[in-house]
Amino acid sequence: MNVSILDIRRFFRNRFEYYVDNKDSFGADGCDESPLTLRELCMTLENDLEPFPRHYNPDMRKVCGHEYLTWFREERSYGDVARLLNRVLAGEDGHMPLAGGRWVHAVLKGSRPGAAL
Repeated sequence: MNVSILDIRRFFRNRFEYYVDNKDSFGADGCDESPLTLRELCMTLENDLEPFPRHYNPDMRKVCGHEYLTWFREERSYGDVARLLNRVLAGEDGHMPLAGGRWVHAVLKGSRPGAAL
């Protein structure tokens, strides 16, 4: 299956919206015609530098919780959203502790492409 990056971003936005509205990452997987799961889309986009649309900022506030102001400090990319969502999903799945403390700052600064780890 040959899917363009524009389609991948659209699938990601659709599933992101579903996840934020329903807190259900598995239900999001059936919300469009893509065979890719939300997690696969996150992995595909984790280094994407395309700016993420600002009209999703209220949804990002829900994802980031108490640390939402970190999100608003600068323009963010699809890759930033994908890494944050990957971290949240890993906590929900039990692969990592639930996100807490300064987790948004850690994900955005520690996992940025080209950043020192």
